[in-house]
Amino acid sequence: MDKIKAIVYGVGAMGKIMTKLMIEKGVIIVGAIGHVSNVGRDLGEVAGLDYPLNVKISDDAEAVLSGQKADIAVVALFTEMDKMYHHLAMCLKHRLNVITTSEEAFYPWPTAPELTAKLDKLAKRHGVTITGSGFDDGLLVNMVSILSGASHHIESLTLREQFNADDYGPVLAEYLHVGESKEEFDHWFKTHPNEAGFTRPVLECQIADLGLNVKSVRQSFTPILAGSDLEARKLGRLVKQGLVSGMLEVMEIETDQGVRFRAEMIGKVYSPDEVDLSECYIEGTPNLHLVIDQLNIGITTCTQMVNRIPDVVNAAPGFITVEKLPKLKYRAYPLHFYLGQ
Repeated sequence: MDKIKAIVYGVGAMGKIMTKLMIEKGVIIVGAIGHVSNVGRDLGEVAGLDYPLNVKISDDAEAVLSGQKADIAVVALFTEMDKMYHHLAMCLKHRLNVITTSEEAFYPWPTAPELTAKLDKLAKRHGVTITGSGFDDGLLVNMVSILSGASHHIESLTLREQFNADDYGPVLAEYLHVGESKEEFDHWFKTHPNEAGFTRPVLECQIADLGLNVKSVRQSFTPILAGSDLEARKLGRLVKQGLVSGMLEVMEIETDQGVRFRAEMIGKVYSPDEVDLSECYIEGTPNLHLVIDQLNIGITTCTQMVNRIPDVVNAAPGFITVEKLPKLKYRAYPLHFYLGQ
């Protein structure tokens, strides 16, 4: 069976990690699309490998996508679907399956229905699949769905998550408004009343997976102000005291079946004693509490993305969200061993 061939689209913090993981799982990387600072450099060098991959990073996406025969594009760029659409559509038009870290693309039907329908139609026309994956996949949908199977009755389900904005590069830091004033943040919030955020796609996907129906949605975004100067070493910047170090996002969804869903997500530049957090509370019969300890959200985002690749290649054409894919699993063998299963 031929090895899977991939194009890395976005060579930021997540793209670098996924490059390493894919190489270790037998994927052949045939192209890389990055930003100005990395253009012309070898992908292996940029990803921190001890050897070159003989793949030069280019900022000409059209040339890379049309010039290389690949099975899948691994896309790590923006959070929002409106910023992602052009990049995703280009990949689909070149008959590439797509997996993306875009948070809104994880379950985009409620928040970006027109763009999602266009991508779904485009993927079906060209016989390929597009999926959003990442940290939410196994740990916030699959695992929580399995945990709910221990319930006789559920009154509410609450997720809490915290991650370090310094681990994910400048694009995500910008989305979290790191370094802005409170006035700048408040202006953004007033002009983005229907922002999907990180948590709504997760809760909507959970609700769909459990066969429930959304009744109402409430959301809020609150700036987190630095209590002291914070050094973001990976971002190469200092967040001054009083400026925005990140934000708290709260999403609440009520269902027709009476189950209440709530997600609380904090993304910010950490002080030295803070750590990543992910936990789930299910209130009902019985009460259940799941805590994922010793967590690195950045790494687990990438491991789940890479483990998902065979499922995306195997799936039917279209925009297929993860609750419709097989349960996410560890891949002990090179990824092409799982094709056709």
